[in-house]
Amino acid sequence: DMIRGMLMDVPNLGQDRYDTFDELHLYCYRVAGTVGLMSMPVFGCAQGYNEDVAREPALSLGVAFQLTNILRDVGEDAVQRGGIY
Repeated sequence: DMIRGMLMDVPNLGQDRYDTFDELHLYCYRVAGTVGLMSMPVFGCAQGYNEDVAREPALSLGVAFQLTNILRDVGEDAVQRGGIY
């Protein structure tokens, strides 16, 4: 999934516009939600919790970080890359 997300960023191969939030969410999941999942073994879980319980919050955190990054760069991406989220 992460590689598919990276391919979505390749000029003339991937997407430069996302018409719906569902399309944008898929992109965010692929490029950042997967990082959240891969980080789980590094960060561990609080006592009384396990990876099954932590999976959805880890995904959500990755997606939230990516959405924040997009919001920070939205003007620059539109001007320099023609990207519209």
